[in-house]
Amino acid sequence: MAEVLHYVIGKDYRPLTMLEAKTANRSDIDYGNNPNWIQTRQYEDSLRQVFVDIVHEDGSAYDLTGCNVMLSGLMPDGTHRVLDNSHAVFYADPTTGKFRFDMPAPAFAVAGQYKQAFFRIFKGYKNVATLEFKFEVLADQVIEGLVPADYISPLTDFLKTINEKEDNFIKNLNKKESDAEESLQKAVNDFTNKIQDLMQKLNASATATDAEFKTLQIAFDNLQQEIKNDDLVKRQDFNQLKDKLTNEVKEMADLAKTKTYLTVADMKKDKSLKNGDVVRTLGYYGYNDGDGAVYQIKDSHPEDYHIRLDNGLDAEQINYKDNNYYDEIGYSIDRDHPNHTTCYTVTIPKNDWHGNLIMPEMNYHQEWLSPNEWARKYHTTVTLNGDASIRIGPGETYMNGNIISGGKIIHQADASKKYPDRMKSLAIMGDRSIREYQAGTSAEQMLKDGAQVAFTVYYPLVKNGQKSGFANSDNADTDNLRAGGRVTEHYPSLGLGEKSDGTWIVIGCDGRSMVDDGLTADQFAQKFIDAGCVNAWRMDGGGSTSINIRESKINKNMDDNGAADRKLQWTFDIRKPTAADNANSLAMGKIGEEKMNLYSSIMYDLKTFYESDTAIYGYAKINNEDELNNFLNGIKDRLNESQYVNGAKLTGILTIKYWRSSVAAATGVDVPGDFAYVFTCTGGYHNHGKIVLTSLTDPRITCWKQYRKDQDPNWSQWMSDGRTITINANATSEVQDLHVTQNGGTVQVDCKVNTNSNTWKDYITGLPLPGFDNQRFIIYGNDQTKIGFATISRGGKLTIRADTNDSYAIHYTYLTNTGKDFTVNY
Repeated sequence: MAEVLHYVIGKDYRPLTMLEAKTANRSDIDYGNNPNWIQTRQYEDSLRQVFVDIVHEDGSAYDLTGCNVMLSGLMPDGTHRVLDNSHAVFYADPTTGKFRFDMPAPAFAVAGQYKQAFFRIFKGYKNVATLEFKFEVLADQVIEGLVPADYISPLTDFLKTINEKEDNFIKNLNKKESDAEESLQKAVNDFTNKIQDLMQKLNASATATDAEFKTLQIAFDNLQQEIKNDDLVKRQDFNQLKDKLTNEVKEMADLAKTKTYLTVADMKKDKSLKNGDVVRTLGYYGYNDGDGAVYQIKDSHPEDYHIRLDNGLDAEQINYKDNNYYDEIGYSIDRDHPNHTTCYTVTIPKNDWHGNLIMPEMNYHQEWLSPNEWARKYHTTVTLNGDASIRIGPGETYMNGNIISGGKIIHQADASKKYPDRMKSLAIMGDRSIREYQAGTSAEQMLKDGAQVAFTVYYPLVKNGQKSGFANSDNADTDNLRAGGRVTEHYPSLGLGEKSDGTWIVIGCDGRSMVDDGLTADQFAQKFIDAGCVNAWRMDGGGSTSINIRESKINKNMDDNGAADRKLQWTFDIRKPTAADNANSLAMGKIGEEKMNLYSSIMYDLKTFYESDTAIYGYAKINNEDELNNFLNGIKDRLNESQYVNGAKLTGILTIKYWRSSVAAATGVDVPGDFAYVFTCTGGYHNHGKIVLTSLTDPRITCWKQYRKDQDPNWSQWMSDGRTITINANATSEVQDLHVTQNGGTVQVDCKVNTNSNTWKDYITGLPLPGFDNQRFIIYGNDQTKIGFATISRGGKLTIRADTNDSYAIHYTYLTNTGKDFTVNY
């Protein structure tokens, strides 16, 4: 049974990224949206082999020379762990980038989905890559009795080696030398017990001291002397054991030079820590959760990230081990074409992957600085412009409301001042739910109610899934106090929404520029409803709007012609507890900045119709009529963003991937298959336009439709210029089998006429008008001996004169210069 994992080295500063995982022995697995998948069953032992293939982005193999592999995982019970560096098998040529891992039986002790699983690739003592995958253990309901336990292969192998040597020593002793046997067995047992005691202490988060390791070294020396005296083993065997034990002791001795704790909570409890101590944690919330770090104890409040200890000192983080950011938090940038505005959406789940709440904090900056500057310095996952303030009377200073962070009051609202009725204070409770208070409520009351974080917002946008709290709220007070601006005007804005499952949605938008109008309160509220929020509030915005994700600002600057992020005193921050100042932080911040620079250079609203009146839309695929209608409306909205008053033009490729479309009906090409068209859409004066589709394979196949803002619906029906259409002309009773068709400017008339007059008589009316009047032509009767004369007049009439009554066949083609005589239907 085998699984195959394939990794590709990209250029995103996380060296290896999982692209796919596939089963080597099954073809019926449905991976859904998560292909990073390995499946085993309880009681399997080295039968489940995982083959790993690592390549560079250009397809060349990743060189594994000098590398080691460790399987790390947190079992489905969330308690027991696997650390296994004993079952990796490298190919003869490590430059192929391939290795095999034989999964050990203890890894299958608990049925269910692993909380986290990954291969760590080590080179020397450096972790050069982390290859994460989904790991599921299927239950075996036939056999029972598996007891879950931690499986740490380095320790298991270490103790196994010692026990094997001990057995060999005993077997080789002269049975008569009971004293020597007892002495040697005691020495080996003492040594083994010391190793076990040391590891137990480390796992219990106690500290290993130099004295303990000196004792351990003495025990090792005694064992060495016993072996030498009794000559119980070969020198080669002893040297191998010596080297192995020496390396293990050295590694643990290096670890013991700093006090070591399982978790940050254990470190905080140690009141013996003093200024200058350097300590280490093996995890943040739990052992080996990936968030271990090194801290230096300080008696002064550090500027960088730190943890307050129970003894009043601070532990400043001085190294980095895991990702600085909450990968659970994502964002998107979208263009709202109907409202001519770029919008930004940040999704913040309630819990991280470890099940811990993702809580915000409010930070005060005595020296005013921009949110982006703070995000880079503090290594935040999210930083927003903070508390909503009001101006206390014309000419007076701005005032903030209650601000609470970490369950402590940072700033209190001025009780002597009255806030506008629509302004609210939001409290983030211990379960991360949001509770709304009237602005001006005492901070003590909010703290008493359990607020952990609090700040002020300008007004509600959504309550219980409906727009609420802002309509008709503009008045003299809100104007004088500058409390969020008028709700009916367009602004760059920022807001916070809450979904029923506790997920937060942050939405912001640009405005006040040539390419961005901004949103009204009603338009802004609709954004949160569309995002599934049950409640939402308008935060501080305008020119202060600053949305920073992983140290990079994603929205546009407003100050200094877009060159500066406005300096503020308060920021709303979400920061991973293990974030630190290190090379990885700088790299992630830099790549985020470059990503935004690239996005700005190619983003649609910045380049389309900004430097030219023509733009290339690209390629679109349409799978049904609804998608076609949405595509047309999107094209119309984009054209209406043109900065050119007289209009603009979009062009691109459109593939229609379904049968019997309205386009096929219009062109008359209604057969199964995909049809590709070149489309060109022109718009004028922001109120009307036309789209033309032309077949890529046959330019004669073409159709078009037009739109007008004053029509309902805006779009007309599809029309076709290159298609032959039937003209409904009027005929007398003497006319039979009449067919009048038109293709472009050519008209063809086919019919039989039973003449009954030797003078000119009108037999057909309503024909497309000819280019020239009285175009006469000869007509023949049935026996070809009788002739008559016919003409198409400028009035669109067929007139005939025949000296002998007979049935005359007419087949006549002429040119019209008036085009088709029809009205476009909407």
